[in-house]
Amino acid sequence: MRLIESDKTRLRRTAGALIALLCVALIPMISLAAGFGSNRAPEPASFATDLAFYSGAFSTAVTASINPSATMAVLAILGAIENAAVYSPDSAVLCSIADFLNGVPIIREVGKLPIANPYAAVFLTLVAAALIVIHSFAESKIVSEETIDKLDKLVGYICTVSISLLPFVTTEALEADPPGVKGGALAVRAVHFIGKSRENGGPDAGTYILAGITVIAISIFYYCTYSCVDKWEVIVAAIPVKGTSFIWQIIKGFLHIVLMLLQIFAPVVSFIVSIHIAVAGLFLFRILARVSQYYKDIYAYTILRKIFKRNDQVPRIEKHVPRRLRKLYPDMEIAMSVYTFHGIGRLPKRSRVWLIKEGEKTDLVYKRLIRKPYIVSWSELCERHENKPVYLEKCARFLKIRTEDRKIELVMSSRYKPETEMLSALLDLKDYAPVKQEIKESKKLKRRWRRKKEAVETV
Repeated sequence: MRLIESDKTRLRRTAGALIALLCVALIPMISLAAGFGSNRAPEPASFATDLAFYSGAFSTAVTASINPSATMAVLAILGAIENAAVYSPDSAVLCSIADFLNGVPIIREVGKLPIANPYAAVFLTLVAAALIVIHSFAESKIVSEETIDKLDKLVGYICTVSISLLPFVTTEALEADPPGVKGGALAVRAVHFIGKSRENGGPDAGTYILAGITVIAISIFYYCTYSCVDKWEVIVAAIPVKGTSFIWQIIKGFLHIVLMLLQIFAPVVSFIVSIHIAVAGLFLFRILARVSQYYKDIYAYTILRKIFKRNDQVPRIEKHVPRRLRKLYPDMEIAMSVYTFHGIGRLPKRSRVWLIKEGEKTDLVYKRLIRKPYIVSWSELCERHENKPVYLEKCARFLKIRTEDRKIELVMSSRYKPETEMLSALLDLKDYAPVKQEIKESKKLKRRWRRKKEAVETV
């Protein structure tokens, strides 16, 4: 017991230290909106109407959604190189690289950020490396899913949105086109007919509209793409094969490097690739959300509960029950989450269904986004399957409610094992252990009979 308690203490201290580091990293992120650092005085507001900059901001948002901390570290490094004349004026190599990077509008703006210095670059690189190490282990990923990753997601969102607002608080116009993008500024200057340019050089209506569209697109696509990557990592962490999380981190790192190189050397290709990734994130969002919810509830939450709430009683009404279902069943006595495999209408596999008891009725309820919840009475479900006996099977990983032919097959988290008697009485479930033993014995008899038959045929 002392060993277990010491492991808990170490885990909590490690998580607390990493959260503190990310909180410190969040401080410069918040100041991004100000657009100036300690070595730069605020300048009169002006807005550069350059389409290349906004395509670069969108590509940066998609890249950050794949790995926010690593993207921040890379931007800090590129910004430090961009400011080589300030931090390393004697280095001819760094100054020549800075001249090349100055041709990329998004990098030129990143060079004005407070993180564009060697000190922030080193710090953010260490944070990114720490998160990569954490995500390389399945157990660490499961713990960080509910703690560190949420802060990492917020930091990435603040960074990408703030970068798109940088031209509002800087005065230098983005006149140079990046490599591979010729005439990008002319394309944006064509929108000036929407509103006349202000006399003081400030942004006009067209530039505000362009910035607003970019911020909306960044918000939507960043959320969807990050969620897809994060949920996929949960699925990979739940795969019972060692090393899968480490392999995925290598693949993700390679993809991240490719996207960053494209942003520097081929901005047009980078924008096209980012659009495809963002659209794929929109289509895969619901599928990965459904499957990852299954793995988080069945595996991740169960493990976290064993670590932090080992002696607490499992509530019969979960706190995550949707509000719509609470209004539909105001006097619910039981509300537990189960997941489908077969036997409930046309619901896809691993869909979350709520087992709700209120008074004399027991229903299986599937919450839909816009339409009314899909409700199936437990008695009605049994009648559909000719009232065949339904069993409760206790597996090592979960509890399974099933018929012998698997026409009904539902899965529940193993944290509900103390409630097996209540569930058996509520749903009239029989113990599957005798049936399972009988099936094993029949298989043994069949194998013996087959061996005897083969022996007779050989003689």
